[in-house]
Amino acid sequence: MKISTQQYAKTLLELTENKTEKEISGIVLRFAEVLQKEGQIKNTAKIIEKFSEVFNAKHGIVEATIITKDKIKDSEIKKVENYIKEKYGAKEIVINNIIDEKIKGGIIIKVGDDIIDASIANQLKKLEKALSN
Repeated sequence: MKISTQQYAKTLLELTENKTEKEISGIVLRFAEVLQKEGQIKNTAKIIEKFSEVFNAKHGIVEATIITKDKIKDSEIKKVENYIKEKYGAKEIVINNIIDEKIKGGIIIKVGDDIIDASIANQLKKLEKALSN
């Protein structure tokens, strides 16, 4: 039976939950040995990515990418965090602010597969579409 990356990630989470740093180091080493033995070491990056998703879901952590023209101000980050906490029921938010000079203004928020595009370019497209109807 083939074990999926999701199953490996869930197993690793169960093995490491509530363990000390020293215990986790040993568990991860043995886990890597099992992956090597089963020919799955090539999937390590995918397993780590899934582990992060499973861990975050279990602990109410939401990762968000915010794309803006300039670095976002702390007061604006708080507003975005509050919005995401409310929308996704998150306990904790991890924000990655990407600066993209192609954006004329506004903000694009990505959470998982959800994209909230409040960029000026997108708002202008919507206005143009509304006016052409």
